[in-house]
Amino acid sequence: MKHKNIAFFIILLVSGTMFGQGTGLPVPDAPGNWVNDYAKVFNSAELQQLNQKLNSFQYRSSTQIFIATISENNGYSVSQLGPEIGEKWSIGQKGKDNGLLILMDMQARDVFISNGYGLEEYVPDAIAKRIVENEIVPYFEEGNYYEGIDQATDVLIGLLDGKFTADEYREQSGSSAVGSAIGSIFFIIFWLVMIFGSRRRRSAGMGSRSNLPFWIALGMMSSGSRSSGSFGNFSSGSGGFGGGFTGGGGGSFGGGGAGGSW
Repeated sequence: MKHKNIAFFIILLVSGTMFGQGTGLPVPDAPGNWVNDYAKVFNSAELQQLNQKLNSFQYRSSTQIFIATISENNGYSVSQLGPEIGEKWSIGQKGKDNGLLILMDMQARDVFISNGYGLEEYVPDAIAKRIVENEIVPYFEEGNYYEGIDQATDVLIGLLDGKFTADEYREQSGSSAVGSAIGSIFFIIFWLVMIFGSRRRRSAGMGSRSNLPFWIALGMMSSGSRSSGSFGNFSSGSGGFGGGFTGGGGGSFGGGGAGGSW
């Protein structure tokens, strides 16, 4: 009988510990806005611009994107915290599960994109990982947190608006290195043509007119860009406020998503 009492006490203790962990999230019970900057990462202008963009997107699409920054993680990883916060805040619309959370853990220097069930086909885990690696981490490594989040939300909104597919983003974002190499080759060719062309014109006594506009245009078309912001061609405008912050409505998160460190 004594042993049974001890076992029962251990079960209660373990259950209480687990319950305490489940209710000890390092965020308030409800979000205050689309961007919830508990770690004080963004300035007031950046907060306004991000909130305006996400509010406008929710107003026209009903899909909700939330951002949270934390300075303490209470022992949780971002992959644990993301779905937990998404559930606690009921991000997304009830019955649609169309919510998404970008969580920035400034203590561990980790970031995670967590999406509701209804968005998994539009933002698969592999695409979320690519967005983190291509659009977020390069800027975060430079301490430019706003630019990384701004680029990432542009890509996410483009995907969720149907402006391009996950496959199209994968192809475009994966071609940045190739584009840079091609751009360098055309740059070298341009200067070789200019040098030898000028020599030929001088030796032949020709005028100074050249095909410069053609080569400049060709170089601009072929030049690559840095990996962060590599999907700028598909960026979307923020628009105006559509009616104010409405909070979460009841989305369900299943633990999907992806993250990375900087």
